[in-house]
Amino acid sequence: MKKLNLLAGALVFSLTSLNGCAVTPPPVQTSTQPGKVAVQPIHNPPQVIYRIDKNRYLTLEDYSNCDDGSIYYHNDNKKIKTKLWFLSKGTMNYKGKFIWAAKNDDMLAIPLVSGDNDACGDSLRGCAYSILSASNDGGKKFSDIKFHATDSSGSKDYTIVVTDDAIYIKSDRYLAAEKYAINSAAEFYNVRQAWIQDEFYKGMIKLGVPEDVLDKKHPMGYSDRWLTNKYHYTDAQVNELGIKAGALFNKYNDSPHTEKLPDIKRSIVASDQFTCNAALIPSQLTNQG
Repeated sequence: MKKLNLLAGALVFSLTSLNGCAVTPPPVQTSTQPGKVAVQPIHNPPQVIYRIDKNRYLTLEDYSNCDDGSIYYHNDNKKIKTKLWFLSKGTMNYKGKFIWAAKNDDMLAIPLVSGDNDACGDSLRGCAYSILSASNDGGKKFSDIKFHATDSSGSKDYTIVVTDDAIYIKSDRYLAAEKYAINSAAEFYNVRQAWIQDEFYKGMIKLGVPEDVLDKKHPMGYSDRWLTNKYHYTDAQVNELGIKAGALFNKYNDSPHTEKLPDIKRSIVASDQFTCNAALIPSQLTNQG
């Protein structure tokens, strides 16, 4: 089976959505040993780390520092509060521009990026890419869109734009942006890659390749075995088709058909980046003895 597949796989994380107030932190417990106090983590007051407009914003909660809290989406007008992510470190590691232009509360997104000193292959996302965890159903299901910032420093080149019907990701190193729209199954898909796949599929049919030989789960692929066993292709014919298929793929992959960042209007109070003010975090008690 030959597969020329550009679509990145997506891990699906099941995240919790909730309404209401933040959970009251547990009381400090006193140790049974004289002179020693066991101190529970301090859960500081909610801090706005990103503002969309007057009534919509993201908060950091249940945290003792900027890297260990949970992130929530708020819409005060609609009394919505949705948990987007826990462990804020990955989000605070993102140093690029983040433009939340969606007016629809069903479209939610949060970036997650490795730290500059994190070991390759960390448990969250590996080391070759970063993740935009996104939902188009108000947080019932989140899907992961990969982008190629390897770490926090690499993320500085990126701009992410969230609109009502699509998500755009662009690196300053490239002219084109990647656009992720929503298909009929309510899933995010890469618009350019889907176009390349469709053109490649139609091109293979024009080359005389039987449609049932094309791998429809991976439209940029086809089956050598079926060509040989069902249609009696010789090795020379299979090799010749492989050369033509590669040229066809490169034709569309190298085409000028590209996406651009959209022109958007935003609130004058909107944020461009995530910020956590460490100065607002009180010093924690330390164990005595």
